Amino acid sequence: MAYGFESRDASNNVIYSTLDSTWTLLHTATANANQAHTFTGVPVMPTRLVTKLMLDQVNGDDEAFVHGHSLSGTNLTASVPSANNTTATFFMVFGK
Repeated sequence: MAYGFESRDASNNVIYSTLDSTWTLLHTATANANQAHTFTGVPVMPTRLVTKLMLDQVNGDDEAFVHGHSLSGTNLTASVPSANNTTATFFMVFGK
């Protein structure tokens, strides 16, 4: 009884299986420093994951914050934890 497809290397190790899941990049967005944003049109999939990166160099002893976020339906909302010390933030939404 077949269940899918597997690809194996010369040592018979599975290197790909249709049982594996793959994340797809669905959406990217950049929130400007010290500003809240709502990004619309984010594709919907059964499972989604948001990752984010701090942009801009932080100098000296300044404390910097990355935007908070919420994802609901097709909207990604970036919130500002500090109106003066939030850096620009790059968001990536993955789905599977």
